[in-house]
Amino acid sequence: MDQPMEEQTQQPAAQNKPQRSWLRRYGFSLFVLALCLVMGYYIYMQQNKKDELPVQGKGAEFSYTDSDGANVTLSGTNGKARLLYFFFATCPDVCPPTTFLMSQVQDVLKKDGVFGDEVEFLSVTIDPTHDTPEVLKEYAKRFNADPSGWKFLRGDEKETAALARKYEILVTKDDQGNFGHMNLIVLLDKDGQIRDWISLNDYLEQGDKNLTAKDMAKKIESLL
Repeated sequence: MDQPMEEQTQQPAAQNKPQRSWLRRYGFSLFVLALCLVMGYYIYMQQNKKDELPVQGKGAEFSYTDSDGANVTLSGTNGKARLLYFFFATCPDVCPPTTFLMSQVQDVLKKDGVFGDEVEFLSVTIDPTHDTPEVLKEYAKRFNADPSGWKFLRGDEKETAALARKYEILVTKDDQGNFGHMNLIVLLDKDGQIRDWISLNDYLEQGDKNLTAKDMAKKIESLL
């Protein structure tokens, strides 16, 4: 009677032995594999964050009229990524090539089917006395600006200079009435938040590091 009982108590021990051996053999490898997966996911997420454009601040509200007399505000264009550029039509140096670059970016965005509906350009003159609606229309035509997604705006001169400062762009005017300004394009997201300041210098010939209109379009589309 006692012998069968002994066999019954010993049998579970024999069944547990292979299980403990499997854990000893593969447990550490599984732990290392899990750790590698966690680290790989972390590195992947960090790399993606580097590609994101951080929020630099809230864009200042404004209200201007375009070359057709329609009112345009920052909040009224929310829901679209925007390029905001302060310029003047008689600018002898940086404004024409910057506006030309924007026209190239416009063409890329149009091919991608997002210009106008999801992306808008806003060019604000710092010299509204000279840059009348007629002058702005002619300037826009010179660069093949598509009015469905590119507005040329004007307002009060002093208020515009103050607005530019809120976007960290300095506008000057000397005693002879000559204007000057920091040549930066402000990139705003759909919520009106500043995401970047784009310099024309980054898109000039720089050897292998030269950026293109497609690069700028890609940066804009990352906010859509």
